[in-house]
Amino acid sequence: MEDTDSRSTVETVADALTEAVRTGRLVPGQRLTESEFTNRLGVSRSSVREAFRRLTADGLLAAEPHRGVMVRQLSRVEVDNLFQVRGALEALAVTLALPALHQAPSTLVALQRDLDAAVEQGDMNRFSKLNGQFHRLFRETAENPLLSDTLTRLSNSLYWLQFRVLVDHSHVFDTNQQHREVTECVVANDEDGARDAMLRHIENARKLIQSLPDDHFAPPKQHIGKNASTA
Repeated sequence: MEDTDSRSTVETVADALTEAVRTGRLVPGQRLTESEFTNRLGVSRSSVREAFRRLTADGLLAAEPHRGVMVRQLSRVEVDNLFQVRGALEALAVTLALPALHQAPSTLVALQRDLDAAVEQGDMNRFSKLNGQFHRLFRETAENPLLSDTLTRLSNSLYWLQFRVLVDHSHVFDTNQQHREVTECVVANDEDGARDAMLRHIENARKLIQSLPDDHFAPPKQHIGKNASTA
């Protein structure tokens, strides 16, 4: 019973930290201490430590020598690397999920209807939540736990930047066009069309994030050449 309670507490702490990053209450580069969250959430230090460890493995936090744990900040190159992998995996999720969603498309069609309504109403918060549900539907329907877990970790790594895009770019609503294309292709059983539309959707998201100012990103890593002077 204690083990179950402990796991539940760790998940509660991890969820609270993830939501704080997603909504911008915790920002990249911000240092996190076990004592702060032990007091704030009323949980044990070991639960906070385990939540830190889990979110570091997921890519949301980073642990650095002599600096401790902090919210991870990505460089522009790291963002491109993440999106390259994410695009390939999101396309794979579409391929694996399409047969089941084509046979029973009601959930996807209803979700698309809600996305369209959120755009018409200019409701960015609802659109953001529905966008998350849209992508989860494909990775969960794909019935490949490794694929689903990997996509979740990649998404976690981008939470802060995705939040800034929502704040700074009202034309994020334009990405709903690719949602509609994916949905229409699934209903028509057009695997190639659905996969290509998803790839365009991920690429548009990458461009939106890369259009943010430089202060949203970690500086590029400096590489010292073999012949560089050590003087």
